Amino acid sequence: MNFFIMLIVLFVILYTIGFAVSLRKEKNKRGSVAVMVLAAALVVLPFLVANNLK
Repeated sequence: MNFFIMLIVLFVILYTIGFAVSLRKEKNKRGSVAVMVLAAALVVLPFLVANNLK
């Protein structure tokens, strides 16, 4: 079950990074940075939640 949740999170992270790259190509640097911060939060948040549940 945890494997599937992490797989879904991985797909969301990859999609978010792809969206940030497309924003960067359209010269929307502020939007790209904001989306990258969101992607970074998606990377860190599962580990914080998992450690707090133990």
